[in-house]
Amino acid sequence: MMVPRVKIRLSAPGIRHLTLIQLGLKAMIAGGLALTCSLWWISTTVKDKITVIENQTHRIVTETRQVIDQAKTTGIDLSEQAIQKIPQHIAFVKRVRERVGFSWTQLLTDLESSVPKHILMNTISLDDKTNTVLLNGSAPSLKDLNLLIHQLEKHQNFRDVILTQHAHKKNKKKTGTKGQPRIVFFMKVFYEPKEQPSKTIKS
Repeated sequence: MMVPRVKIRLSAPGIRHLTLIQLGLKAMIAGGLALTCSLWWISTTVKDKITVIENQTHRIVTETRQVIDQAKTTGIDLSEQAIQKIPQHIAFVKRVRERVGFSWTQLLTDLESSVPKHILMNTISLDDKTNTVLLNGSAPSLKDLNLLIHQLEKHQNFRDVILTQHAHKKNKKKTGTKGQPRIVFFMKVFYEPKEQPSKTIKS
């Protein structure tokens, strides 16, 4: 007589699912620990770098103060206010150098070659800050005045001619009789002399 086999499960139902859940939790815990260790290592590295930068900054500040103190003993002002004024001093020196190197002879020569013979010049002044020549004179007619403007614009050392003011004025002669009226004008023109090439002297 055959005895039938009976299979009895001793484990509780759903144990496999619990095992999978436990494995998942263990993996999450391991990942969390790895992330925590990584963050701790990064924070430690950043802190070390910050400490190095702070030490370098402190050393630079200390050395800068020593340099400033040494400069004071020799009469040199390296304070922040003095350093901010350096560009102004450089600009001033540049203007002085340009003023020293400026040739009035060349300016008058250039004007003489550009001014028509019927034009009379009363005053010629220079604004060294803007390299602008201020001209005050008189012309017998608008045609001569326009010719003057054209001649200045055509010259290589002059540009941006601006006629600021002009008016008709009667010209009185010494005898008291009235002469031909002239046009009194004021104008400004930018002046930038080109360097002349040096001439070689032939023996």
